[in-house]
Amino acid sequence: MLVQLDEKTWEVSDTDRLEEVLADLSDRAQAQGRLVTQLVVGDQPMTDRELVPPTLAKAVSTFGKIAAKSERMDSVLQNSEETARKFGHQIRMNAQQLVEDFRQGRSGMRQLDQWFGQMADYLEWTQIQQSMGRSLPKEPQDLPHWVNELMTARKNLDEVRVADMLEYEVIPRLPQ
Repeated sequence: MLVQLDEKTWEVSDTDRLEEVLADLSDRAQAQGRLVTQLVVGDQPMTDRELVPPTLAKAVSTFGKIAAKSERMDSVLQNSEETARKFGHQIRMNAQQLVEDFRQGRSGMRQLDQWFGQMADYLEWTQIQQSMGRSLPKEPQDLPHWVNELMTARKNLDEVRVADMLEYEVIPRLPQ
């Protein structure tokens, strides 16, 4: 089975699991300071959302050729800064709506759980930025701490504490 990353091609065993092949592909890209930005498995483009355990456990022979394109990590980060600022602002607006819902007695736990998913993506991006020696202007270093505290309040179903923490600790640390 052929695997291609940018211009380099190599062969893997047909019995290798997709998970193993993609891990190797990612490691090769990372060793060059690059990030995989496009993935085609067989003739189908794949996103990270489609890479679920049942799919990853299959042998690569069920898919066909695997091809990936990558970009330099610093280029990806630079191009993503404005998008991340907008995303951070959207997370802030969503948090403000959650505070309003909790303060008015409308339980927003389901919405809060969705918000946590968005926040996880945002925090992951900021960690990558920091690991590359970059950060958003005025990016507070303690935001992950307060998100963890917020998760504890969520786990305890303490809606008053959730609203307070969102309003006074998390929202002020998000982009305006």
